[in-house]
Amino acid sequence: MIDDDQNLDYKQTEALLGELAGTREFPALSQTIIQVNEIVGSDSGEADELTNVILRDVSLTNKLLRLVNAAHYRNFSGQPISTISRAVVILGFNTVRDVAMSLMLFEHLQNHSQAQALKGETLESYYCGVLGRQLGKRLKLPDVEEAFISAMFRNLGRLMAQFYFYERTVRTARLVEKGLSEAEAAREIFGTTYDQIGQAIAQHWHLPHKLVHAMSPLLPGNVPQPNNEAAQLRTIANLAHELYQVAATVLPAPDQTKRLNELSRRYATLGSLPSATLKNLLLEAAKEVERDAAIFQSEIRSSPMLARLLDLSEAVETESAAAQAPHTLPVLATVEPEAGDPASLLAAGLQEMTEALVGGAAISDILHMVLEIFYRTGSFDRVMIAVRDKDGKSLSGRFGFGKDVDRVLGAFKVQLTYAHDAFQVAAAQGVDILIPDTQDETLKSRIPEWHSKHIGARSFLLLPLVVDNKTLALLYADLDKGTLNLDSKMLNLLKVLRNQALLVLRQKPFK
Repeated sequence: MIDDDQNLDYKQTEALLGELAGTREFPALSQTIIQVNEIVGSDSGEADELTNVILRDVSLTNKLLRLVNAAHYRNFSGQPISTISRAVVILGFNTVRDVAMSLMLFEHLQNHSQAQALKGETLESYYCGVLGRQLGKRLKLPDVEEAFISAMFRNLGRLMAQFYFYERTVRTARLVEKGLSEAEAAREIFGTTYDQIGQAIAQHWHLPHKLVHAMSPLLPGNVPQPNNEAAQLRTIANLAHELYQVAATVLPAPDQTKRLNELSRRYATLGSLPSATLKNLLLEAAKEVERDAAIFQSEIRSSPMLARLLDLSEAVETESAAAQAPHTLPVLATVEPEAGDPASLLAAGLQEMTEALVGGAAISDILHMVLEIFYRTGSFDRVMIAVRDKDGKSLSGRFGFGKDVDRVLGAFKVQLTYAHDAFQVAAAQGVDILIPDTQDETLKSRIPEWHSKHIGARSFLLLPLVVDNKTLALLYADLDKGTLNLDSKMLNLLKVLRNQALLVLRQKPFK
């Protein structure tokens, strides 16, 4: 039975969600996060659907690829990752979703009048997530990224309230200074708690139930033994949150040790977590945030707490290094493709494709990579592939990326019974064709009606995939306005990527 206070909290939380829905920024953020979660949660979710949602945002794409190539994920994958398609294959839907959501939240919080004031808070939420991941690793959780996102979103309600209702959070903080608990103060000002606001937003975003559950606070006292995965996630997220609170409070060393000992006892059912281990986790998590901060375009020193932890960590390392010898050689950094440089992106993609081929990747994964690499050059409005039908009489659109791709794929149909238009000629003769201007009077007769009616791009490129004199697929890339500007170097790289896909097609049938 729901008591009057709970019912009031629920009504106030719903009213706050209504306020959020009336803002300019929140609905757009929600739409993208909901799309990502629905794709990941669907039994029929496909890698290209998730990839397409992410690729619509160039900034998100570039930051996500930089983050999945950071130290933690590099250990996870064992190789550099330069395409979202490959990230989904190697890291899995859930991991890419969690990384994407953390980046979307960062991007969102940095585009607002309160952005500067929130930068430190945002980094500290990420710090909570890193603590959750480290705890998940230590406790051998099957999916440590779920521990990361659960711990990061544990503070979502307060973070979003600061973003959208800043003046009210200032009033709440004043009540806390007068002696109220944060939950009591928030209820006084908002009519509900920060925790309930965060969970309501998470439910609105269609996060999995176990992640929403993990965001709920635990009762005081010793924590009971978690009896399922959802309970374990919740326990880890709350321990990470309480560890963060210890780190955020300036305490003399003996008092901090006392607090960590209390946490060790409170969470004893998770396993052996002595205070020394917990303190080390606090320092290691701060160093990981420092490594990743540049990806978020954030200054680590915008958080006094993190700055203090890093200074302490540096002092500990200096003292330790002085007692050890010899010095180790510096680690060389991996060179990343320069964002916005098509040739660089293509070259990096070619290297990743080669590694995927050696690793025995499926032809569908390779073709996804080819299309994504094409699209990320920024030279095309859409890229698609048509695959030979079972009856061998036509090529039909299978998947792609870009503008209105879901709609136009259904119209992409090339009849192979004769060769008249540009698509049929490319397929029948196995030749690469570049149409610079579909409105050129000398070329109009070569543009099929379905293309003019449903796509209407001004310029396009066709690259057939031919095995044993039979065209098995046709790569298509276009530009709605103007002429495709492909110099010889770029065109050659595109063809090399196509030829790499052919190596797999010769060995494996496309399904």
